[in-house]
Order: sequence, then structure tokens, then C-alpha cells
Amino acid sequence: MNLSAIFSQVAHKRLVKVDLPKRGSNQHEFNGVSALKTFFGTNKKIQGSLHWHYFGDDQEPAQEDNKFTFYDARAKSNEQTGRSEWRFYYYGSFLARVGVGDWFVLAKAKSGQLFALVFQCNSGWERAAHSLFGVSPSKTSFDSIRQETLDSQRIDLLQRQILAELDLEVTVPVVANDEELILRKFGRTFPTTKIMSDFAREQTPVDYKKPDEALVRWLDREEALFRAMENVIIRERLQKGFTGVDDFIGYSLSVQNRRKSRMGFALQNHLVELFTRQGLRFTPQARTEANNKPDFIFPGQREYHDESFDAALLVMLGVKSTSKDRWRQVLTEADRIPKKHLCTLEAGISVKQTDEMQRQQLTLVVPTGLHATYTPAQLSGMLSVTEFVEFVRRKQS
Repeated sequence: MNLSAIFSQVAHKRLVKVDLPKRGSNQHEFNGVSALKTFFGTNKKIQGSLHWHYFGDDQEPAQEDNKFTFYDARAKSNEQTGRSEWRFYYYGSFLARVGVGDWFVLAKAKSGQLFALVFQCNSGWERAAHSLFGVSPSKTSFDSIRQETLDSQRIDLLQRQILAELDLEVTVPVVANDEELILRKFGRTFPTTKIMSDFAREQTPVDYKKPDEALVRWLDREEALFRAMENVIIRERLQKGFTGVDDFIGYSLSVQNRRKSRMGFALQNHLVELFTRQGLRFTPQARTEANNKPDFIFPGQREYHDESFDAALLVMLGVKSTSKDRWRQVLTEADRIPKKHLCTLEAGISVKQTDEMQRQQLTLVVPTGLHATYTPAQLSGMLSVTEFVEFVRRKQS
């Protein structure tokens, strides 16, 4: 699946002072440069809804819905002069909260929804968005992402994770053949995550000498199968209807909770298989002090509780598909192991957070496909999945 299956058009620019209300301009508009003319067309005035989102490190994303107009300011005199002056006017003061140098992305979803996405300059959010859209922006005038780029920019698991973090109301298409496959295998009942993970691996041959690639391919396949099954079951449930608002909200929450918890369990399941294939010794969900259950202890629970076993040879790995502030939970899960590891699929964690992780002696383990969303300084204190496997293997040799 490619980016063009989700967004039909994308334009973007670096914001400058004159773009920002009350800082360089009292206007709420952008010049209708050629990229915007291509985006909207110039056959007539365009009006519609604009879904604003702002993403900055160390703050909650902000959003707001408002209106916009794309129009020719010289339309009345155009017949006499032959001149036009197109403008993109937006209502509200959403841009008053952003800064010079932030990245503004105007994206039209396949549904026709128009999103105005602003990413704080040099933030983890911006680096993740670069990976999603396949561009490294520098221009201060609107530029279009070419159709060839939208068609070639693949949306695999890691890009879908970024989309999920952005929390946009966009639809990721489901492959019809997957619906048929999953219904033949499981009917209309969700299997356990372990069974789904096993089935996804059966569908996906990998090279075990490339742990990062193998892990992501398994996760990607499982996500596609899960969404195919979800598509069938939820579609049928919606057709039946609901008895009231509470019934609908309850069902919606159950769908969201299943999505959130399933990815974390899937990541653990595939890591178990990967570590087993790599010949590592470990205990998943081992018991440590105060009945804590770290996701993985290497070489195992028995060695952890054996006081004669050299603690320097012990390794602990926590697993969280998204870390957020939950990364601190792993710090207290294994007292004998002061330097801990955490495997995550989260893109572009802020520098402030990764600095704090390093101060707490926590090392991130991140698939190589997400490394582009981190700075070189962050990567120097991080391991890929392959590097983590080798790190454990050296301790067990």
C-alpha cells in the first residue's frame, strides 16, 4: 500500500514570520502560489472545512476545526485586466500558537477531508512526518509532493504507527483477499493474539539473519490480517445498529482498547519467536521482586534469582509498542539489573525524553526502519533489534 491510497494531494512549506498572525501579519491567508493552484484548481472559488492539528514535543497535540476559502481576489476585475490573484484564506487563529520554522503540511485525504498539519521545527513529530511523507522540506513557499512520490511512498507497519500517533481521521484500505483469507481461517471470531501472531508468521517467510526486517515484516502482516478481520466484524456490527448512545460508545471503546493492547502483545509474541530462532536463552514474563513481571529476562528467571549468578550477565528487556510516559514503568521491574532496555515502535521520541531515559540508564531498542525519525545524537545511545540480539549473545557466549 502506498501513500496515495490515503492522501490524494499534499502541499507543504516552512512557516515564516509573515505567515503568523500578530507576529508578521494581521492577515489570515497565504498567497495562492502555483502549488496551491494545483492543489485546489482555479476553475472557481473553493470553500470548505479545515481540520487543524499542531504537534510539538513535550506537549499534547492540539486540534481545531474551522473553515477556509480559496479565491481570486481580483475576480471582479479579472475580465478587464486579465490578472488574477489567488488567496488561501483561513478562519480562526490556530496559527497563533506555532513558531517560525515550523513545518506546515496541507493534506487532502481520499475521503475529501482537508488536514492542516503543523509540526514543531526539529521536533520528533517533524522527523516522523518526514518519514511518513517521504520529503525533507526546506522551502518557505508552498511546494507540492509529486504524484510519483505519493505513489511510491510505501505505508507499511511503521508508517501506519506514525499515522496512528497523528490520530487523523483517515482510512487505511484493507486488502479484499485478506478478508477472505481471515474469514476462512477464523470465521467471525477474533482469535487470541498469540494465534494471530502464529498465523501471520506462517504467511510471511523471513531471513532470520536480519532480525529488524523479520520483526517488522511479521508485525506488518499481522496488522493487515487483524484490520481485515476487524473490517468484516465491525461492518456487520454497524449494519445491525445500536440501542442508544451508550451502546455505541461502549462498542467504540472496546474497538479502540483492542487495537491498543493487541499491538503490544503482538510485538512480544514475535520477539519470543525471534529470540528463540536466534538461539538466545530467556524467560518471558519472568517474576522478579515485588511480583513484578518484566517482559524478558536473559538468560532466565532461575539465573536472576540465583544470587551466585553474575548480575553483569543478566539483561532485562521491556516491550511497549508506544512508550510515551509509560517507559518509566520498566525502571522498577528488575532490581538486580541497573541498566535496562526497552523495545518500542514509537517514532521520533523527543530529545528531552531520550536524554532522561539515558540518565535513568535505559537504552531504547528500535527497529532500523524508524531510525530516520531520530537525531544522530539519539541514535548513538540506541540499539537496533539486531544490535540488541548481538549484545545478549555476547553475554551468553
